[in-house]
Amino acid sequence: MADIKHDFDLLEMPVEGVAAYWLSLKKLVGNKKNFKPIHEEAQHTSEEYIRYLLEIGFGNFSEETIRKMAQVKTQTMLSSMERRFDCMRVAVLDVATVENPHRSVAKLYADFPQAPLPGDKAIRFAQELLRLMPDKYKGRERFFDVGYKVPDDKLIVALLFYIFYARHEGKDACQALLPLISSVYFRDALSMVIDGFDVPFVRKWLKKHKEALLKDMQFKCAMSTELCIGIASRMDYEDLHSIARAYLHSNGGTQSV
Repeated sequence: MADIKHDFDLLEMPVEGVAAYWLSLKKLVGNKKNFKPIHEEAQHTSEEYIRYLLEIGFGNFSEETIRKMAQVKTQTMLSSMERRFDCMRVAVLDVATVENPHRSVAKLYADFPQAPLPGDKAIRFAQELLRLMPDKYKGRERFFDVGYKVPDDKLIVALLFYIFYARHEGKDACQALLPLISSVYFRDALSMVIDGFDVPFVRKWLKKHKEALLKDMQFKCAMSTELCIGIASRMDYEDLHSIARAYLHSNGGTQSV
């Protein structure tokens, strides 16, 4: 049986890895008419977009409908990711400038049509996390995580905590918490602030890197859609491989799959 990686993060997995995943699925099902292994894979895959494709791609939808549905799903995901990246950007810059957390709340909520939770409650929860420092947070590490998959209300509280903590203890104090952060985007930017990079540089990096991450994610979603449709239409493995190679080459990829 082909080696399938069920749990992965589409954002952080390189495009070569995403292509290899779909090619492994093709080896698993071959040219069989029965897609039961695909339906089982959907039940065990935690990656949201991949699971969605597995659910819609092997039923009765036409290729055109699958592409339209996948495009809507991509746009929805990218919009949510961009909002969370923007919140991380606000928090990193407010850590760097030692901003008043009460002002930070207003900035963070500017990206939301409705507040994820009342501002005063978010402040109170963040202050409760602050009281767990420096040695009472063991066993509660998840509350200090910042990631694009973290629910909006918990993300806001975690970001406010870092703003509070840096204001009370200094930016360098955040160094010990870096391993608790799942978002490479937030962790790298916060590391720059801790290392003393100037604010204009960090601001520019946050903007450019967010654009690069979202563009890469959109590309991997598009490739996944086409490879999914190829498997569903029982395309030969070599032809599916050619589609994957075309995406790798157009994305500047150099590794083989």
